[in-house]
Amino acid sequence: MKTKLISLVFIGGIIFSTSAKETAIKKHLFEQQSNQIEISGQILGQDDGMPIAGASIYAESNNKIAAVSDENGKFKLKVPENEVHIIVSYMGYETLSFALLKTSDLVIRLKPAENVLEQVLVTALGVKKSTKAVAYAVTELKGTEFTKAKETNIANALVGKIAGVNVSSTATGANGSTRVIIRGNGSLNGNNQPMYVVNDLPIDNTQLNLPGIGNGAGSTRINVDRGDGTSVINADDIKTITVLKGGTAAALYGANAANGVILIQTKRGSAQKGIGVEYNSSFTFETPSIIPDWQYEYGSGANGKKSTTQAEAVAAGRWSWGAKIDGSNVVQFDGVARPYVAQKNNIKNFYETGTTFINSLALSGGNEKATGRLSFSNMDNESVVPNSGFNRKSINVASNLNLTNWLKFDVVAQYNLEKSNNRVTVSDAEANPNWGTYMIGNTVDIRNLAPGYDENGVEEAWNPVAVATNPYFVVNKIKNSDTKNRFIGMLNVKVNFTPELFLQGRIGQDYTDYDFFGYIPKTTLNNPVGYAQGSKMKLSNINSEAILNYSKKNIYNDFSLNALVGVNSRTTLRDETRVEGSNFVLDNFYALSNLSTLTYSYPYGKTKTNSVYGAADFDYKNIVFLNLTGRQDWFSTLSKENNTVFYPSVGTSIILSDIFTMPEFVSFAKLRSSWAQVGGATPDPYALNQSYSMIQGGHNGQQVQGPTSSRVPNATLSPLTSTTFEVGTDLGFFNNRLNLDFAWYNRATTNDIVETTISTASGANTALLNLGKMRNKGVEFLLSGKIINSGNFSWDASLNGSYNENKVEALTDQLNSITMATSVNGYVTITSDVGRPYSIIKGYKPRKDANGNTVYNVSGGSATIAQGPLQELGQGVHPWSAGISNEFKYKNISLSFLIDGKFGGSLYSGTNLYGTRMGLTKLTLEGRETGLPIKGVDTNGNPVDMVIAPENLRTYYDGLRNISSEFVYDASFIKLRQIILGYDLPLEKIKGLSKLQGASVSFVARNLFILYKKTPNVDPESVFSAGNAQGVEQFGVPKTRSFGLNLNVKF
Repeated sequence: MKTKLISLVFIGGIIFSTSAKETAIKKHLFEQQSNQIEISGQILGQDDGMPIAGASIYAESNNKIAAVSDENGKFKLKVPENEVHIIVSYMGYETLSFALLKTSDLVIRLKPAENVLEQVLVTALGVKKSTKAVAYAVTELKGTEFTKAKETNIANALVGKIAGVNVSSTATGANGSTRVIIRGNGSLNGNNQPMYVVNDLPIDNTQLNLPGIGNGAGSTRINVDRGDGTSVINADDIKTITVLKGGTAAALYGANAANGVILIQTKRGSAQKGIGVEYNSSFTFETPSIIPDWQYEYGSGANGKKSTTQAEAVAAGRWSWGAKIDGSNVVQFDGVARPYVAQKNNIKNFYETGTTFINSLALSGGNEKATGRLSFSNMDNESVVPNSGFNRKSINVASNLNLTNWLKFDVVAQYNLEKSNNRVTVSDAEANPNWGTYMIGNTVDIRNLAPGYDENGVEEAWNPVAVATNPYFVVNKIKNSDTKNRFIGMLNVKVNFTPELFLQGRIGQDYTDYDFFGYIPKTTLNNPVGYAQGSKMKLSNINSEAILNYSKKNIYNDFSLNALVGVNSRTTLRDETRVEGSNFVLDNFYALSNLSTLTYSYPYGKTKTNSVYGAADFDYKNIVFLNLTGRQDWFSTLSKENNTVFYPSVGTSIILSDIFTMPEFVSFAKLRSSWAQVGGATPDPYALNQSYSMIQGGHNGQQVQGPTSSRVPNATLSPLTSTTFEVGTDLGFFNNRLNLDFAWYNRATTNDIVETTISTASGANTALLNLGKMRNKGVEFLLSGKIINSGNFSWDASLNGSYNENKVEALTDQLNSITMATSVNGYVTITSDVGRPYSIIKGYKPRKDANGNTVYNVSGGSATIAQGPLQELGQGVHPWSAGISNEFKYKNISLSFLIDGKFGGSLYSGTNLYGTRMGLTKLTLEGRETGLPIKGVDTNGNPVDMVIAPENLRTYYDGLRNISSEFVYDASFIKLRQIILGYDLPLEKIKGLSKLQGASVSFVARNLFILYKKTPNVDPESVFSAGNAQGVEQFGVPKTRSFGLNLNVKF
């Protein structure tokens, strides 16, 4: 603590002493010639037309004759009368030298630097830094990365593009959640996703409902993913996305940034003549990318026989354990006799061609005093699942007003309206259309199940188990819908006291109003009384901040300084009313008011975090850089004795190529290192104390209070701590045409806040504890280069890769494993164990005796493999990932493609498990003709040497459900993720288009092919939960392959 206080005092002393030093240090004045002229003008960015503040303008004959552009990019400079050339420079732009032909109203446009080593990056709190000065790994992507090939959730567009960033899109449909993990999971069962900051305002990325992976979709019965907060971002509005990976990069954001930060800057208006108009339109269609390779030699039926009656056909509805397929007529589930032929297109016939239309229009303009941009966007999606889809409308406003040279206002506002229909239930069979579609007997045409109900609206049975709902009944009769109104707005005020000192204040809010309603009608076979649930939720995130910033070049000799202090307050609110019930009273009237039994709950939580922070960046000759930060947070969710934590960080970078003589092929060399601590508190308010409510019905006519939570309160909780150390290098070769960014990091999380199960004898089920230690360490690299740049042809390429080694190093003395989730029927369990990686898949292998013989449960003429002890079968998170991108350009034509892969993870496939139980997988072909020979011992140790007859095979293969290892696969894969073929119209060659500033059209394909995989019948990325329990797949919405066109026009 003493060291921390000293650091804080040191930073504060530096910040507050600089203004005093300014008055003491006199500028050295150059003795100018008697004959001088004054030049004046404005400096703008060539790419966006925006004024560039802080650019240096100086005379070529003497760089001490210099000026700096103001907030509007304007400058005035007195130069000798005989001056010939003027030089203008600014970080991130190419230095410009021009002949001085006139003296006033100069308009100077700087071109953004192509060399990544000379660019400027947006870092924490919106501070812009040269890549030379950054002491940690950071990656920036331009908006064009997202506009040509659009995703319905912008986070999915990050896949394969950034080293160390693991993006997993869930198998829950186009409007489902996305899991983004930066440099591994840092918390055992808390939030592991990064903080999202849009235009310097932290936004809420709450996942409104994570689908369960257990039986019957838990208690909700409508097991759907209701999306997350990143879906609010419109790709056409993005200017840049910057990923801050390390603790040092995110330390100034405090506890919410413990897992990294994703900064999103949207487009702004620019000073120009008239109104700029930009129109984007895209259309894509998609189809399932993976069709299971089932067996089609033996058809529907049981015990090697065809069904002869309707009752037998219904009883065998899910089974493909019949006779050899021969084309003869066979009675099916509805009593109709049809040919006994293979139905290889059932999945294609059930799912539809999905479509997504996205149209956006943006208007922009302004002058030196004010600029603005207004955009409208509409996205309309129809899912591959019938009667499912969503619509999203958004309006974005960005405006800045320069009232004077010292006062500036910025306003950013966004409104989104999103309506979804029939989000798809996943995992277990109940109300899940994917289950029956995949498991129907292989000689039954699925289209004969339509519409799924009879003339009275009652579900038509197709199999003997009511929980396996008719898929057409699900899409036609089981309904859910939700509406999300969301507003994000921020006001920023900046006061410039001097060219070096400014005060900035901003306040913003992210507010969401969310309504959900879903029901299962009383005509459902598995739920003949019906069920419904509803939810009304308000989410609010208010962020207010004030920053005092001082920046001075050459403050002392060759030292420069940028320092800031700030205060921050963040308030979050979640206010929800949940209602669920059963037994509809009136037929065909599906409303909560029509239920005879209702249960209410009122989840509520309000939190507040107050913070102070400071930072000081030192620069010596633009060669050696030192970054210091400190932040103190106070949390409302913890007790006064334990509710605060201090986050220090230090980083340094050295430009070796400016100090030492390098080999001729080395153009640039930078060494960087950083150390930081960040922390976090439990996101669940009121965890310190137990609360009580009246128990419905009371006791013997008397009202009785009972606890509202089965969790033991813990008043001694303290914030967790995450400590990161990182070293890295940036290298440029061959005049910086080839660049390498390499990093090694080591991150340790201690004192984690974990909810763990306890003995029910205590009167509770769980307890919230500070425990354990988890470590992530790894390497990542980005190799990029301009391979060819000759005349009309160019070739740019990049390769990124990362490896993250995760280990749970400690829990408690009494605890060495934490259960994170359990799959349907407990076939596998996801755990975190001491000494092992996060998210381990545990299950069962065949039991062996002392001599290594397989043990069987023998019964009659059949047998099943005996289950061995629970053991580790794999890890649900990939430690390795990589991505390769290439872009070729010839004149106005461009072609780019992206290949990415993940390696080392495992996947438990519930689809393959049930496919085997039902006789659909090719594994079940063995023994169909002459029987299946087995050898081993029985449970009593007696020898077993028998042949299981074909009519008894179903019992054997059905028993494999208890042998989890049969269905855990290597989930490594390589995918051709994206191809874009574009054409820019040569406007200069087309007459009559003088008002058209740009036009392009591109053909886009996403998720084209899986070049390598080892998971049969399913996509290895078919995990359907964005939660912490990873590594389980079971009947999610199929992954899709999409093709489309994108049009962009600018006036």
